[in-house]
Amino acid sequence: MRTNKNLVLAAMVFAVAMTFIDQTIVAIAIPKIQSELSLSATGTQWVINSYLLALSALFAFGGKLGDVLGRKRMVLVGVTGFAIASAACGLTPKGGIAEPWIIFFRFVQGATAALLFPSAVAIVVASFPLRERGKAMAIFFGISGGLTAIGPIAGGFLTEWTWRAIFWINIPVAIIAVVLTQISCPQDEPRPEKLDYRGAALITGAMGLVVLGFEQSSVWGWSSPAT
Repeated sequence: MRTNKNLVLAAMVFAVAMTFIDQTIVAIAIPKIQSELSLSATGTQWVINSYLLALSALFAFGGKLGDVLGRKRMVLVGVTGFAIASAACGLTPKGGIAEPWIIFFRFVQGATAALLFPSAVAIVVASFPLRERGKAMAIFFGISGGLTAIGPIAGGFLTEWTWRAIFWINIPVAIIAVVLTQISCPQDEPRPEKLDYRGAALITGAMGLVVLGFEQSSVWGWSSPAT
């Protein structure tokens, strides 16, 4: 089937929209989340940090998986996984399990975002001829980056109803992204090859530790051996 490049661009914007919005929307709802779920100060911090840690640590590995297994497949897996994790965050039960529950599924959100984002970028690049590529990438990153500004606005509006809605809003966005991705038929040429598991483990561990050090520096102190 023929690829519709403009529809591909729209599909990939919807696919990454959730990841950009979630970088800012949760921060607005954190006071209500902490109050309703009785989270500790450290737990509250990790509701945000676990997402960023997983995203940064697994980003390079996610890009490689897209090359090996197929970029369209990784986008669909990432979008679906992100939506499921978002639903689980919104369904966080109260009580002692609340803190590990929401931190874990925020980590899953970050991990699935790391799977879909590199492949989404690569799909946009592959779908446009060289002379149109710059314009397409400008539109892609312009709209996607602009969504971070929508996060606080949407977060403030949705938390007036319930903080759980800031996660549930990702589900209809994910459905649109999946439908558009299937309809647009983006170019998808998997390049099966052996994965460098040692290299993947090293870069994932290295990026994870770097981000962890920065995140915890305010708690541990810059002179701490842990940092």
